Amino acid sequence: MSKTIRNTLFPLVIALLALPVAAQEGPFEFQSDHYRIVSEVSTSHAEETADKMEALIALYNHHFRLPLDELRSPLRVRVFASKVQFEDYLHRLIGTTRNGFVYLHYGDPGKNELIGYVGDEDSLEASIIHQGFIQYLRAFVSNPPLWLREGFAVYFERMTYDAENDHAIYTENLDWLDELRSILDEDQDPQPIPLGAILAMDTEAARANIDVFYPQAWGMVSYFLGSSDRAVNRLMWDTISALEPGADLGDNIRRVREQSFRWYDTELLVEGFIAHVESMRSYRDLVEDGMRAYNTGDLGSAERHFVAASDIDNSAYLPYYYLGLINFDNANFELAEYYYQVALTNGADEALVSYALGVNAYADGRYATAREQLERAIELGGESYQAQARDLIGRIRD
Repeated sequence: MSKTIRNTLFPLVIALLALPVAAQEGPFEFQSDHYRIVSEVSTSHAEETADKMEALIALYNHHFRLPLDELRSPLRVRVFASKVQFEDYLHRLIGTTRNGFVYLHYGDPGKNELIGYVGDEDSLEASIIHQGFIQYLRAFVSNPPLWLREGFAVYFERMTYDAENDHAIYTENLDWLDELRSILDEDQDPQPIPLGAILAMDTEAARANIDVFYPQAWGMVSYFLGSSDRAVNRLMWDTISALEPGADLGDNIRRVREQSFRWYDTELLVEGFIAHVESMRSYRDLVEDGMRAYNTGDLGSAERHFVAASDIDNSAYLPYYYLGLINFDNANFELAEYYYQVALTNGADEALVSYALGVNAYADGRYATAREQLERAIELGGESYQAQARDLIGRIRD
């Protein structure tokens, strides 16, 4: 190589190496067994989204048993990096925007699309599960009855995705239970939608009765799946079997009524539905049941109620505080401390928890910790804990 060429080439190579590497621009795509993901975030985000959607569809299909291997094309999901991008895209398509994910159904599998955006809103998780179910169901049945479609979508909303083990976990959604009970109360308004009417309801009618439709549709699905009466369970399987993939909404409504509900006594079905709803336990029910059991000394029942309540809402402090009390009463001091600390993290009164931790540590023979926590309770709680805390501190020997 001549000196002239070397003197020209080497500085050019060095200059090129010194240039900043341009960031890769989206969209980023990833295709899994049943999904094609388009992410405006990153390739890894597209792959992670695909893993999540595959886990969700497996749980959806546990109930419906639809032939996933017969999908004509992968289900399309597009995720934007911001809500602004999402709104711009959606506005261009339909002239309006939504909060959270939305499924757009055109009838052409190649155009149908679930779209959303990344964010820290809790509602985003529920919306991708809700709309993801609708996308899954309508990939096989274009026009399912509305109560079935939306009832199941709400039924699944509290599912969670375990990324480490790559599977979806079903958690019962009881968010509508208290509202549904109010609807079923004969002395209150609004009143429930008659069975025949909700079976035949279309989008316009549902929108006009939206405050009743969603709780009742969710309740119907929960009843048909959760009843101990196998004849009631059979209604759900017969309903799914009656659906015709290419039928319009009216035809599928007719098919379901004739092939599923025609043979079941409507009055008995409504009575069973009301009884089932009354037997379900909401977070508030479980907390109240737990407190009653604790106050009567039935610690085993109280513990079961509070554990169930914490499963429904693990961000609340009251179940954990009572679980701390129960384990203290059972001399499980280490576990009691754990539950008290969770209650504190979840927003329990610090003075109250400090006093409980001090009493717990004293009973466990950890006197330095007991003194520290009791003094903290006095500092924070004023008159509320002074007498009891000072009395207990006085019993501690240095």
